[in-house]
Amino acid sequence: MDKFDEVTVKVPFGTKCLDAALCFPASVTDVHTAVVLTHGAGGDMNFKHLVSLAHALAAHGFLCLRFTCKGLNLGYRVKAYRAVWEYLKSLQKFTIKHIFVGGRSMGCRAAAALARQLSDESQDAVQGVICLSFPLHPPGQTHAHRQRSEDLRGLPEDMPVLCVSGTEDNMCDKVLFEGMIKEMKGQVEVFWLKGGNHGLTVKRREASSVGSMAGEPWNRVNIAFPGAVSSVRVHFSSATDERVKALIVENDKVLRLIRSEILQTEVRVLYELLYFLNNSFRGNKTFKGLKQVEQCINRLKSMKLDFALQELTDLCPKRIQRGLSIKAGECDVPSQPMLEWLCLKVLGAAQLMSCTLNRCSRAFTLSMQQMKWEEFIILNMVITSMVSRLWVIARGILVSLSTLYQQLLELLREVANAQPMPFLTDFSLPADMAQFLAPSDARLLTKKPARGPLARGHKYKQQGKKKSSVKVKNQGEAREVKEDLGVAVERVIGLDADMKPFLKVFRDFSEGKSFPQKTHKADRKRRFKKQVREATTFTDMAAHLEEMILWCKSQKMAKEKRLLSFLHLKCQRMKCLEAAGYNVQRRLRTFRQEARWASSPHGSVPTTCRASAATRRHARLTTRWQTLRSRFKSSTGVKKKLLKRQSGRTELSVSGLSGDDQRTRTTNEATSSQTTGWDRQDDIDDIFASVGL
Repeated sequence: MDKFDEVTVKVPFGTKCLDAALCFPASVTDVHTAVVLTHGAGGDMNFKHLVSLAHALAAHGFLCLRFTCKGLNLGYRVKAYRAVWEYLKSLQKFTIKHIFVGGRSMGCRAAAALARQLSDESQDAVQGVICLSFPLHPPGQTHAHRQRSEDLRGLPEDMPVLCVSGTEDNMCDKVLFEGMIKEMKGQVEVFWLKGGNHGLTVKRREASSVGSMAGEPWNRVNIAFPGAVSSVRVHFSSATDERVKALIVENDKVLRLIRSEILQTEVRVLYELLYFLNNSFRGNKTFKGLKQVEQCINRLKSMKLDFALQELTDLCPKRIQRGLSIKAGECDVPSQPMLEWLCLKVLGAAQLMSCTLNRCSRAFTLSMQQMKWEEFIILNMVITSMVSRLWVIARGILVSLSTLYQQLLELLREVANAQPMPFLTDFSLPADMAQFLAPSDARLLTKKPARGPLARGHKYKQQGKKKSSVKVKNQGEAREVKEDLGVAVERVIGLDADMKPFLKVFRDFSEGKSFPQKTHKADRKRRFKKQVREATTFTDMAAHLEEMILWCKSQKMAKEKRLLSFLHLKCQRMKCLEAAGYNVQRRLRTFRQEARWASSPHGSVPTTCRASAATRRHARLTTRWQTLRSRFKSSTGVKKKLLKRQSGRTELSVSGLSGDDQRTRTTNEATSSQTTGWDRQDDIDDIFASVGL
């Protein structure tokens, strides 16, 4: 294979240019054949199959030009393809004599259509067509195969075609495609990729590709219990006694960690969080990370490791039995099949704890990323703290399982020599847990030296190197339960931790100095309100609203964007009325108030921004209140007294007037009395005072 070069070029197409990449061999003087490739309906020229094909062709002495054309219209794609073909013919650097056109998916349809057009114009315009994943029909719609294959069936006899498709392609039925090939006039060669889909990728899962992990005996939830005897009688000495004693101690450590109240509490918190976030956070990445942690916890429960370890405790001789067995010289201990079965359980649990550590780390990273974006800060603080504690507990269990595994192997060697009963015939137990785990997880099994101020001569007072313990009251007696949660964290009062920068942020926040992002938002809103106040026409108002809507969209302010978009529609209508010559200045003043409120939707909603249902509800409340006021008014008799006084005054004044004057005076008095009545109704203090409230 020869060396090749690749350069990016711009292909003129009408008033714009198409992005293209030109691959050619280092010996440019010998290039006479060129291949043009393009992508499908989605993607661009950097699709991995197009890139690899272009590099392979250039390395074998061919020139390859691939280009990007964004568009779903087939006619538009054919015009763009023709522009690229003309550009390739016009290159002065190369002496191109033969051109092959091709593409992937929709790109090969455009190549076939162009080859059909050029063959009608000139016989030597195109020498062949390359079709990668030809889309014979839409997914599940095989009735459209005749229409899409029209260009291929219309190619001349001297036009060779190469097709590459997958047998599992949902857009190219194999039977229909082979039937269409029989109708073509020219020479056609088809290569079927077994198991390949429309993207020419094979998604089948074979035993060889999945890896050896799925078939390993330790990677099972329920490992088959050995049918042989669980215990055997072997020679028992002081060395055997030490091994059994050490095995019981390590076994108790793992059991205490698995059954500890700390782990159960964290698991309950995890379940509550997942239940709370199930509906609202289902698509959130942090939620998916927590679901993966939950899967590990559920698998640990399903494999019933604690019952297996409790079985080991019951099979091992107790302290008094061991003392008597040393004198007797023999004792019953777990058999070889039982110990090998327990080793498989421990290996599976260790691998599960390793997976739990990785998933806790991933959930922690995703949660911290959301905290940096200032999203759901309190919720993510709870998640990070819970995941951190689960990580510490899982690491403690992993370290304890590693030590337990070593003790099991030592006892297994002695029992296998005394009473050989092999249980595992096709699997060899690893000599060390570090060899079994991944390198990154194996490093967690080693204790790291102290660093920082603790390692620079900091001295503490240790009272007899007492380990931290938790006192538990059981039936009136106090006992100590030692919790091994991994590497101990030494806490010293005199640490050189400077909290001033951390506290300064919250001090500034409490004093009103917000974060830069919030300050930027507030400044932008103030500038918009100023523009709204200074807008003199609805045309200016519409321009300011468009800018603010785009800014709200970029800042993910959905509520403000929705309100401003509604006002923008109203502004467009008012702009048309303004252009027609109507006076809309009064409406413009109301619109300014609505726009200022929509940019910062706090406080009472303007009347024009309320929904129709809210407006009707407000009208019903107003009607009920007026009815209540009239009821209070009628119950006190105030209205009757007013009517009597007004009627008396009217009789006295009417006696000295003519007929027309009387009618006019009566009308005026009635109007004034009605106005007076409404004025009195508006005085709410008088109304409540009249009924004694």
